[in-house]
Amino acid sequence: MWRKLSCLLLLVLSISVVAQEEGTGVDPAKFLRTLESTTKVAGLNSARKIHNDFSVRPIRDEDVMFSIRLWSKLNFSEKMNQPWNAKDSRITQLLVDGINEFYNAKNEALDQVSGITPYLTLEDGSTGFEEEDIMLQEDFNQAMSDYSTQQGNYDESLRSRDRTALKLRDGGIYENYTSARLDSIIDLEYSARSAAKALDPAIKGNLNVLLIEEDLIFDRNESVAKWDIVSISLISPSTASVDGTEREIVRVKYQDFANYVEKVFAESNKNKAYWYNPRNPRNKEINFSHAFDLRLFSSYITKFQNPDDSNIQTLYGKADYDYSIIELARKKRNELLEKMHNLWEY
Repeated sequence: MWRKLSCLLLLVLSISVVAQEEGTGVDPAKFLRTLESTTKVAGLNSARKIHNDFSVRPIRDEDVMFSIRLWSKLNFSEKMNQPWNAKDSRITQLLVDGINEFYNAKNEALDQVSGITPYLTLEDGSTGFEEEDIMLQEDFNQAMSDYSTQQGNYDESLRSRDRTALKLRDGGIYENYTSARLDSIIDLEYSARSAAKALDPAIKGNLNVLLIEEDLIFDRNESVAKWDIVSISLISPSTASVDGTEREIVRVKYQDFANYVEKVFAESNKNKAYWYNPRNPRNKEINFSHAFDLRLFSSYITKFQNPDDSNIQTLYGKADYDYSIIELARKKRNELLEKMHNLWEY
């Protein structure tokens, strides 16, 4: 008899516990994980995981239906891109100022990070934004050099002529100098005169190209295609090199750039970091980060994700560069936009 009563009591207690666990106090996600069903496929553990840690507006990983990384060049010589390089508001000047502000804060040993953190470029083999990827100031200054202005070694056949000219300079103050002292002055002056000059972003044409690294993402939660910028690289013009080729100077995280733009734009009362509006020049309401959001620029794809990590020219080009590369880049962009449209219909 007592054995039956004990079993009945245990049964009642078990039903009571189960009823409490199924009540409103139970965490729904925890409850779903206990079920042997397709709910486990939903990836509940990744509910807060974002697709890109460096995104200004991150998207949940499970909401990404399709994504592809693209690298595109924005050239200020194009008429549509000229507002980015206006005389009173140049994006390249802002980038250089932000990087110099970072170095100044670092040299002064300030606790708070200021400006825009510069990173090694993709050409340097750097793809992340770790501490070891930060570019040193001397490397940045060297990368900002115009090597086309750099001269070769001193012509020794001119030594005698330069000594005579130096003795006659400034009323003959060097007249009694020895040949060794005269040669030292000549070499120092030639070294300073023949060194590569620094690229000045204030001079139009000096820094005319940006490389934009971004993801084209289809967000199935909002059923819309989105451009998610990862980084911006400053490109040296072909005229600043001996062999006539472009090179990457420095790469910055777009997240840092956008924050710096908002800061400068607000502190200057909208007189800096603004996108020049050619239709209404007095309107300075759009800053550079907002202009990126609105896609107020024209660019052409130079590379997209592929198994061999090849660029457009390697995939489709010929031995010599021609404008068909730009046409193929435009065709690839249209194909991707069509894919986004088809996903939206799906």
